[in-house]
Amino acid sequence: MLKILDEKILKTDTEIRRQYQDCKYIYIIDSYDKVIDDEGYLYCVSTSEDSYTELYQMRNKLRREGKICVVGGSYNNGGAIGVQYEYRE
Repeated sequence: MLKILDEKILKTDTEIRRQYQDCKYIYIIDSYDKVIDDEGYLYCVSTSEDSYTELYQMRNKLRREGKICVVGGSYNNGGAIGVQYEYRE
């Protein structure tokens, strides 16, 4: 499910990740110079993989509106960081 929050309080990526564990989210930043700060205004949260497509549709909509978005978080399906793959010899 995609939850639109449109918060006006500046939060760090770590704060958002702790609050919304096992979720992906979008936060909005003021400028590209702020990307390195890892903080922004939480816009929406995708609580399950079922809303993954909606999350990226929302990101595209916000970008068309001229907003700078960062997608963060993880559904934690597998519990590993990075790309998971299967190796067969």
